[in-house]
Amino acid sequence: MHLTDVGVRAFKPPASGQTDFYDDTIPRFGVRVSMGGTKTFFLITGSKKQRKRHTLGQFPIISLSQAREQAKKILANRTLHGEQQASTILFKEARDKFEELHFPKLKERTRKDYKRVLDKHLANLHDMKLSTIQFEDVAAITDKLINTPREQFHVLVVGGTFFKWCVRRRYIKHNPIEGIDVPKLPTRKRVLTDEELVKVWRAAQAFSEPFRSIVLLLILTGQRRVEMASLHKTWVSHNRQTITLPDGFAKNKREHIIPLGKMALEVIGTDTPDGYYFPSGKDPDKPFTGFSKPKKQLDATLKGVAPWTLHDLRRTFSTNLSKLGVLPHIKEELLNHITAKGDVEAIYDQWRFEPEKRAAIEKWEEHLTQLFAS
Repeated sequence: MHLTDVGVRAFKPPASGQTDFYDDTIPRFGVRVSMGGTKTFFLITGSKKQRKRHTLGQFPIISLSQAREQAKKILANRTLHGEQQASTILFKEARDKFEELHFPKLKERTRKDYKRVLDKHLANLHDMKLSTIQFEDVAAITDKLINTPREQFHVLVVGGTFFKWCVRRRYIKHNPIEGIDVPKLPTRKRVLTDEELVKVWRAAQAFSEPFRSIVLLLILTGQRRVEMASLHKTWVSHNRQTITLPDGFAKNKREHIIPLGKMALEVIGTDTPDGYYFPSGKDPDKPFTGFSKPKKQLDATLKGVAPWTLHDLRRTFSTNLSKLGVLPHIKEELLNHITAKGDVEAIYDQWRFEPEKRAAIEKWEEHLTQLFAS
């Protein structure tokens, strides 16, 4: 309610205990009326876990306006103290807190990308106070990445997310790169030719594990590299000849069943590991993630193949299925695209097109067999 002196004077004591009346002009400021008739002004500050109650004085010894002034002074001092405290925080201190509180919400791959950008590209900011960082400080870093637009894009996205988080934490008042134009990434359209695909297949076959098997499975199934690298024994059914990505793992968070042809089954083999098919060399309880170095080594063995990425194999798979006459919705189901069905249709139509998807995979492997035999 809107407290007034007349209103406070008119409050009657409760039959038992005490009653708090809050003012609508100052958050958590009010007057407590006890059963004995005593009326005491108060202000509550702090969070739920660290709540503090300030007693401001009794009415009418002090007036409502005097109590309001005291409440405003307390709030102003707390705000000033908080800002002074925040102004001394270094970038690296906030970055450590960001990793502690925000990273658990992210996927492992995203956490690694954020950590790489914060530790590599934004390293020059680490010893600066957050409150002193200006747009020019960040621009000096991103301007040097003009010739690598994807890296520049990642730095701006990660930096923007970090600074927005700092604003929410009250470490800074404003995001220093708010409103900056994030460059649009060029759309990837790279599709490997048949000749290039044959060269990549043969070069990968002669490569070392686990990179070898992962690349071959990407060619054969058209799936995302992280999904294949994270292949777990519980996902593979040799009887059904399928891989089933569980709910929540794939990019669109839904279960995804991938039929395996003869060639894919040969790559996976009959030996079932205890955990991951392709474990990390550093920790067997984690999947393989070291793509960069073996990809460069693989490229060094290839001649006549224009620059390409592992994700281009997925686009190559998709394009060739269309050439082979696979219906668009079957291809989209194989790629596990969320657009394969609308939201309502996905709820009521639970048919997973497994026979149709298997027929498409068989057609793709037949095409590859002919290519590799030539």
